[in-house]
Amino acid sequence: MRITSITARAVDCGFNSQKLQTSRVASPMSRFARFAESRASWMWPTKKVFVRVTGEDGSTGWGCTNGGEIVEMIVNEHLSRLLVGEDPGDLALLNDQMAASLLPNDRSGFAMMAVAGVDIALWDLTAKAAHQPLVEVLGGAESASLPVYMTTPHPEAFSGGPFHGLKAAAPYGPESGEEGLKANVALMRRFTEAAGEGVPIMIDSFLAWDADYTLRFAEAVSDLNVKWIEDPIHPQDFEGLQKVRREMDPSIALALGNFAFSRADCADLLRSGVVGVLQPDVAWAGGITEALRILDTAEAAEVPVILHNTCEQPWALALAAARQSDALVECVDRDETSPLYELMAPRPDLSSGRVATPRDPQGNRPPAFVREAFGPAPKDSKEG
Repeated sequence: MRITSITARAVDCGFNSQKLQTSRVASPMSRFARFAESRASWMWPTKKVFVRVTGEDGSTGWGCTNGGEIVEMIVNEHLSRLLVGEDPGDLALLNDQMAASLLPNDRSGFAMMAVAGVDIALWDLTAKAAHQPLVEVLGGAESASLPVYMTTPHPEAFSGGPFHGLKAAAPYGPESGEEGLKANVALMRRFTEAAGEGVPIMIDSFLAWDADYTLRFAEAVSDLNVKWIEDPIHPQDFEGLQKVRREMDPSIALALGNFAFSRADCADLLRSGVVGVLQPDVAWAGGITEALRILDTAEAAEVPVILHNTCEQPWALALAAARQSDALVECVDRDETSPLYELMAPRPDLSSGRVATPRDPQGNRPPAFVREAFGPAPKDSKEG
């Protein structure tokens, strides 16, 4: 079977209207007053990018990533012409070809998001052709469900709940001085109270801090059950990260890799010796094919992996279930009406603090408003 078409569409799914975007959350832009009060004021293109791959037998695979119109253009104007006519039987080869074609001029997140969107769609096409759920194509899973930790701006909503950790988004960075630091610490005390005894809390700093500020924060929360600090400083500031790791309480891990967009990026972090938890995003870091390589690299380094934003990505859940032992996955608390939970599969039930291992042989299924953005399906397609 040959690939007959690859098409991407950027679709507004309401990402920039969620509370984590519209409230004060620290970011690399916090030091600029104009952009400090909300991520939505400066965020990169936030439309979700859906990718449809069609085979010559009419079968259809779907992928989804981020990056808006930039990633849409990379897929439609560049990657599609490389892969149309190719046999999707060797997904590693196709992934390598896509990444290599972008290497001379772009190794950014946008480039690897584009690769990821196509790669995820190709895996979906492969699983559907085999009449199996993706988790079986990846080797199968023993567990029927996976434990979930929750990233939320509303810790009290999960007070006494069954989740395996609560994570905050830091509202302030060094630009807010001592008062901002005190507010960050107070937030952690709120999370501690909501989480309850024995439940870890975490904080995502979203590249907004520096090494000294991170150390000051860690010292100020030394009496709390803080499991990790996530992405506190520039991901390539290895000297700063090593200073933090050397001087910070060893019981607090550094969770890194959300902004590592390839196996090479992750390998650099792992070689630095600072990573306590590696957290790549499958839809940003080259897709399922590259994520498999990242998992192997992390296993060799004996560093645990938690795939970023897992519960919105059925393929990430399948990877965690099939390729990780003792996996922990993340759910980001959007809001009750957000469509982001069900862009490729039905909204997961998290009431038990666990999420079901996805086993639907129909694979990725975007909602009607996404399919409508593509217009009519290619002739003779078996779109699903």
